[in-house]
Amino acid sequence: MKSEAPQYTSAEARTALEDLADADYNKLMLIAISWVRKRISQNAWTPEDLLQEAFRKTLDGTRGWSKAVSIIKHLDEVMRSESSHLAKQASYFAPLDHASAETSDDSDARLEVCDELDRRLALFKEDHRALDLLRLKGEGFSPSEVQRRLGITKTEYQSTTKRIRRRLTRHLLQ
Repeated sequence: MKSEAPQYTSAEARTALEDLADADYNKLMLIAISWVRKRISQNAWTPEDLLQEAFRKTLDGTRGWSKAVSIIKHLDEVMRSESSHLAKQASYFAPLDHASAETSDDSDARLEVCDELDRRLALFKEDHRALDLLRLKGEGFSPSEVQRRLGITKTEYQSTTKRIRRRLTRHLLQ
């Protein structure tokens, strides 16, 4: 019988996520983009959503992180699994237009998602640069295009994304 590898604790996972280097975060974002494009492109999930969900599931222990694998590999596997689940789910539910969403049985879930989005955006109500960056990233602009449109340097872009990531991580830990 095969024994399972020891798991990191939630506190160890939190520390690892908070200490992610920008290069590792960028690598994870590319992985998330790949999974979204491969599996859930017709879904409303963005790569940022998928990565944040992987963070959440790691932090709350829903998906244990084996000490036998790196944090990058672990989060890749969580995103692969979640994207597969979302793709299956999407095949069961046809996209709803705005009018049908109000009468759908799924409208409560959609309202919860909207409420959570509002809570997350409220984290940045005084940080206009972060809100603008999030808006442009949500519209699919590349980092260099976001920098150009906002008139900021690469360093300012990296600082803002790090600030966003930290606030969202703190929000998820609450």
